[in-house]
Amino acid sequence: MHRSRFAYRTVVALAAVVAIGCASVDNARQAESLAEGYASPDRKVIRAGELVVSVESPENASPGVERLIKEAGGYVERSTATKDSNVWLQCRVPASQLDQLMDSVASLGDEERRSLTAADVTEQYSDLETRLRNNVRLRDRLQQLLQRAKDVEDVLAIERELNRIQSDIETMQAQFDRLKSDVEMSALSIKLQRRRILGPLGYIGYGFWWAFSKLFVIR
Repeated sequence: MHRSRFAYRTVVALAAVVAIGCASVDNARQAESLAEGYASPDRKVIRAGELVVSVESPENASPGVERLIKEAGGYVERSTATKDSNVWLQCRVPASQLDQLMDSVASLGDEERRSLTAADVTEQYSDLETRLRNNVRLRDRLQQLLQRAKDVEDVLAIERELNRIQSDIETMQAQFDRLKSDVEMSALSIKLQRRRILGPLGYIGYGFWWAFSKLFVIR
């Protein structure tokens, strides 16, 4: 019974040390972050882009866009052709290639719209990485204790804690891998739409609209 209580106290103490270590690291990191600001190249940022390009034939232009994405180290997650012959491409591309790739795709036709978003996830990334590393160390320490445990109650107590820690590790690892992937591979949405060609009446109508607008605005 004495050894069982000792094993339980050991497990609790290890968990407490890990929790205190996480808190200390978090406080130090927050202070460091405030001092460095967001200009550091070590910041973890999730970027995403959206691009709308008018082309003569979206169906014919689509393979060329897919080739550019592949050459940049990315891939197409989904490709959809609409009834009006437009093509939507949902892609993942290396974050470092996002701007250059958008320029390359835009050069295939007339750029109609472009937007970029960015979310700084440095604190979330670092916190998750630290907690994952500490839990792995705790699991390894518990495994060492389990090998030395002789009493059945000790073994059961350590195994329960091991199962809990292992479950936490697997959940954190999945979250960290997803976050890391979002940082390294940017989401890019591309719409290839058919270029509009005005007929004779369309040009006349545009001319009237242009002349009418000049009555109110010169420049």
